[in-house]
Amino acid sequence: MTGIAHNTIEHEELLRAYWMTEMLDSISTIGSKHQLGFLEAPINPLLPCSDWVWSQPDSIIGQYPLRPSHYSSAYSMCVMLALNELQTVQKFLRKPVAMDVFEERDAWQSEAQKIDESLTNWRGEFVAGVYRLINAEKTDTERPEMDPFFVLTNCVLNTAVITLLQGRAPCPPGVDTVADSWAFASNRCVYACENMAFKVRQMTESELLSCNPHLLFSIFVAARFYIVHSKALDADVPVNLHSLAFALHVSGKRWQLARSFESIIRIAVADYRTPIATSKVPREFYDLAYSTFGIVDQLINWAEGLDTQDNPAFGTS
Repeated sequence: MTGIAHNTIEHEELLRAYWMTEMLDSISTIGSKHQLGFLEAPINPLLPCSDWVWSQPDSIIGQYPLRPSHYSSAYSMCVMLALNELQTVQKFLRKPVAMDVFEERDAWQSEAQKIDESLTNWRGEFVAGVYRLINAEKTDTERPEMDPFFVLTNCVLNTAVITLLQGRAPCPPGVDTVADSWAFASNRCVYACENMAFKVRQMTESELLSCNPHLLFSIFVAARFYIVHSKALDADVPVNLHSLAFALHVSGKRWQLARSFESIIRIAVADYRTPIATSKVPREFYDLAYSTFGIVDQLINWAEGLDTQDNPAFGTS
């Protein structure tokens, strides 16, 4: 039995390592203009086993069915999001479209709305799956809804919505656009930002310190949209932005990437009322036609090259 258990464990370890690589490739490149990660989603993929089973001693793992059919795992949920929904968003965003041509713009909007509806439906299934898993496996766990994979999946899902639709939200004066903004896109992006801020606000300091670094990118995507959208409306930045920035501030005690993202946000807010033409912030930051993934390296290099000691600190409470 020991040999069977070890073979089972080794197989599961390889499976988990494979999916971790594919999943991280996918969630870290939302908005990329190039094909990365899997070429096509496998049919009926073999996914990681139940979290409860994986936590058991070797002798039990060797006897237990690793993939019970009535529920998945938190890890598998994140894999499925990356495998299916994110790939759909990525393929759609890579399609060429002339937004100044009404027929192409109208067709783009119709397809984007269908994809957004699919993401909304997936969110409903995800929430139901979370409760199912909590009741099945995590009844003795404190704050089970804050499982790192639940949090990551929730935030990545919101990142997908923002990345899908942000290009049709209003941009501030000084950014050239070829089409009027689309209210549906703005409203959905704002909702996604609010949903993410709510989830991040629930995280404790220890959870923020130990969070998956890929979560930081999602937080920054939402923070950037908040700043640009508020500037486009000539409104004050929302309170939720402070929650996102504070999360980066705490995570920055461990992750350099979080410190870089917080620095960019702090500079952008300090320069908030400055016209884009004279702002020190790169113009691409305010142009939502650029995905955050497409300009993130440029923004980090820019921020790290500035002396930010004299900039007023962003809200950290």
